[in-house]
Amino acid sequence: MNYRYLRTNVLEMESLITEYVDTLTGVMDDFVENHILNAEWYNISINEESTGFFTLFKEIGDVKITSFFLKPECYLYAQEIFKEVLTEFHVSSAFVLTCDELFLSLCMDNHKNIKIQAYMFSVSFHKYKNEPKYSRSSLVKVLSDELQTVRSLTGDFFDEFSTDDFIKGKYFLYCLKENEIPLGYGIIVPNKIQKKYWACGMITIEKFRNKGVGRSIQTYLADICRENNAMPISGCWYYNILSKKTIESAGRYTKTRLLNVLFE
Repeated sequence: MNYRYLRTNVLEMESLITEYVDTLTGVMDDFVENHILNAEWYNISINEESTGFFTLFKEIGDVKITSFFLKPECYLYAQEIFKEVLTEFHVSSAFVLTCDELFLSLCMDNHKNIKIQAYMFSVSFHKYKNEPKYSRSSLVKVLSDELQTVRSLTGDFFDEFSTDDFIKGKYFLYCLKENEIPLGYGIIVPNKIQKKYWACGMITIEKFRNKGVGRSIQTYLADICRENNAMPISGCWYYNILSKKTIESAGRYTKTRLLNVLFE
């Protein structure tokens, strides 16, 4: 078999991305999407026929493979191709979702070590959520002239979200207030790969934590998603137990993990 790996881009892989999304049994948040969409894209061809793709996210000292897809009829060659990609492109690690069976299995074939990176939370169930502490009217949309205040109150939490993208409507910010005092902030990021999902995140101002602020924000962000015919999802760092409990208290559940797999 003749394998070739040619640089490409998201638009050229659109039909294959659709097939890829159909193979996933769980969700990815905007953190995972960014490591795919902002990576280098490569088309996989077998005997000059386009059969799949992979993405490489490059940082200083680390080449990370963040997606790997082959058409099902080509699975027979997956191990050989994946091993060749790791060697040829000097790949040292992977971000892989546990809901991505082929990619996960190939990473397991070649792993030296595994670190759990994050939880992915799927669509919430009203049956299991706790009631929000604050009213829906307490959550208001953040305007562009308030961004400086948001950043001053939340440290580096929103650093990866640019003002330009905010103005373009690539994400939406909300503030939960009581008597005009900000208690916490929520963010909604519409997914670009799994387009039916919107990722919901939140941060509570430190002195207002453990008072139901985060749960209220997550609950109302989910309502906003549904009102726009989208399904609410979330993600959080694996070791942020307080964030996990907050998201779960809004009825969201997790069955998917993001793994950081090391090949060296």
